[in-house]
Amino acid sequence: MSTTSCSYAQSYGECAMVSTATAECIRSETKGGARPVRTAPFLGHGDPSDAARGDAMTEDQLLAELGRLYYLEDVSKVDLGRRFDLSRFKIARMLAKGRERGIIRIEIHEPSQNLPELADPLKTTLGLPLVKVVESKGSPAQVREAVTMMAAQLMRESLEEGDVVGVGGGRTMHVLGAQIVDPPAVTVVQLVGALPSTAPMAPLDQLRPGVEDAGGRVHTFGAPLFAGSVQRRDSWISQLGAVRELYEQLDLAVVGIGAWGPSRSILRTAYPPAVQEQLDDEGPVAEMLGHWFTADGGVVAQGITRMSVTTEIHQLSAAPHVIAVAAGGDKARAITGVARSGLITGLITDRHAAERMLEIAEAL
Repeated sequence: MSTTSCSYAQSYGECAMVSTATAECIRSETKGGARPVRTAPFLGHGDPSDAARGDAMTEDQLLAELGRLYYLEDVSKVDLGRRFDLSRFKIARMLAKGRERGIIRIEIHEPSQNLPELADPLKTTLGLPLVKVVESKGSPAQVREAVTMMAAQLMRESLEEGDVVGVGGGRTMHVLGAQIVDPPAVTVVQLVGALPSTAPMAPLDQLRPGVEDAGGRVHTFGAPLFAGSVQRRDSWISQLGAVRELYEQLDLAVVGIGAWGPSRSILRTAYPPAVQEQLDDEGPVAEMLGHWFTADGGVVAQGITRMSVTTEIHQLSAAPHVIAVAAGGDKARAITGVARSGLITGLITDRHAAERMLEIAEAL
């Protein structure tokens, strides 16, 4: 075997010819305090080819790079093998190792599945043209995500360029805003002011990038839902001329439904105690866009609505499609009340709410 001499000054401490360096050579250079010889280039140095870059990476970095190229850029295993000087079988094993280590993660978001065995009888019971029911799996947050995924699917399938879409507020609408991807060039408008508890939630802000990239527009405003007085409400309304005009042109409104009752809730705590007492006296079971409904669909507490920044009843009635998205057995009475008002044309809900609504209908 050759005895090629080594020089620490060469190639950041490498032997002049690494391919022929002997163990004795390496040992001789490290006696006396010199750092050990590297047998691969430093990261970021050396040959810029893919094979050299692969040598320069740690194994985890290489697994991540292979995963990126294979799963995101559709580079075949054969081409990866050529680029990194590895066999395609080795590439396959490394991709599998990347998944085992959690470096490569594959997520599949299955479309929400409708449950016709509940949706069809509920459609008949509530007298609605459209009802979709999804499974009640997991936590309330997970169920909320499932119903909003169904709503997003329907919107992707039905929205057309130029449509005017109104969106309500609250937690469910906030989640929906993140679910809608690649929308057409539509005009989206905020339908209601924000409750103090939901002010940080901005469904339209999440929608804005996709809509504007498609050439559409998003119209929002910073008013509260409950203004506290008719005068303050009118002051806010006077500033929303362009938005209010869009309420007369709605092709679709997507709204949430809140349940009203004696128990502490986000909706209840958003109103001052005197208003809470007035609402308790009026007896609503549901709230939608600042309007209040009894169990049989009657509209009540209009004096409180008169102090709210929201869409008018006649504007909702004129919209061809008003879809409510709400879930949870605890909202069954609220959803039923809103449906009986005749203001919504469709409902997306979950199994627990659907089963409870059918039980309520049978008890009448």
